[in-house]
Amino acid sequence: MGFSPRLPPFLRKLKRGPAVILPKDAGYIIAHTGVGKESVVVECGGGSGFLTVQLAKVCKKLITFEKRIEFAEIIKLNLNKMSIDNVTLVVENFFDVDLDETIDLLVLDMKDADKAIKHGWGWIKEFGWACAYLPNIEQAKNFYLTCEELEARELSLVEIIKREYEVREQGVRPKHLGLMHTAYLVFAQKPKNKNNLEKNKK
Repeated sequence: MGFSPRLPPFLRKLKRGPAVILPKDAGYIIAHTGVGKESVVVECGGGSGFLTVQLAKVCKKLITFEKRIEFAEIIKLNLNKMSIDNVTLVVENFFDVDLDETIDLLVLDMKDADKAIKHGWGWIKEFGWACAYLPNIEQAKNFYLTCEELEARELSLVEIIKREYEVREQGVRPKHLGLMHTAYLVFAQKPKNKNNLEKNKK
């Protein structure tokens, strides 16, 4: 039997469809970007809704894009299981929507994240964040470089590795199998608006 990552009890209740974002990555996203009870967050690529649930528990409002109907149904089921009511689920292509509000965080769990950030960058408020969850290093590189072109600040590319330990009376050591690579996380912060900088100089 392969390694099965341990989930906190509240996540064990959820139905799984496509690959999920686990607490080791979700927790880092939340901590690094500082989202909280007054934050508005957009998530693109809802999948099974595991990150959706984890974000919804800490933010004020969450807008989740999932273009595949069968995945959206799983997200709805999981939100109902958790009695979460601060999520707007949009079953449309992210690129076909123009948001009419500013947001604190844009999370992209999709293969075309480097293209998606160009579409959604204008939604992010000054000093707000974008984060991409990407399984391949070339995707992470492309996203990072695109954010550089957008003049993002506080750019970082990280990988979160979880190691579990075997605890025995005769000795404690790392388990032979662990949850290592899931994805790369790339973070980019929106800089201060140049127009505002010019105003402050006058």
